[in-house]
Amino acid sequence: MKENRHSIIVRTDNPALLRKEVIRWGEAEWWPKRSLMAFRRQTSGEVTRGTLYVQKVLLPFAPQWRVEVGEVTDRSISRRFLDGMFKGYEQVAFRKVAAEDWRVDYVMHYEVQGFFNRFLWVAIFRRLHDCNIRKILGSLKIFMETQ
Repeated sequence: MKENRHSIIVRTDNPALLRKEVIRWGEAEWWPKRSLMAFRRQTSGEVTRGTLYVQKVLLPFAPQWRVEVGEVTDRSISRRFLDGMFKGYEQVAFRKVAAEDWRVDYVMHYEVQGFFNRFLWVAIFRRLHDCNIRKILGSLKIFMETQ
């Protein structure tokens, strides 16, 4: 599987809030308004193992897929791709790197399914994905550092 990795340092003295916001990924108030990725939860209640989402790229004729939360820990959440253009999973995790500095990592372990999807990933979607993840992590940082 390939790996798509992004990180940011967040300064906070409230790791409990950081955990809450990492788990609310895709649903949180800090999620960028112009994000190209939308999450629509399919199950109700607390986000736990088995929570289902539909992820949709907000462009005309763009793909969507279902994901399932595989694990929620004290410092991470992982979601497994159930169908669509990807096989694999994504994880958002954080760890302390200094007194009040926390490194937040987004990692997608993936294989692109199908020739057409591989072409689109290389030609268009990879660059958009990377830009979008940087915006999302930046929005999380701003939110956490203003709390």
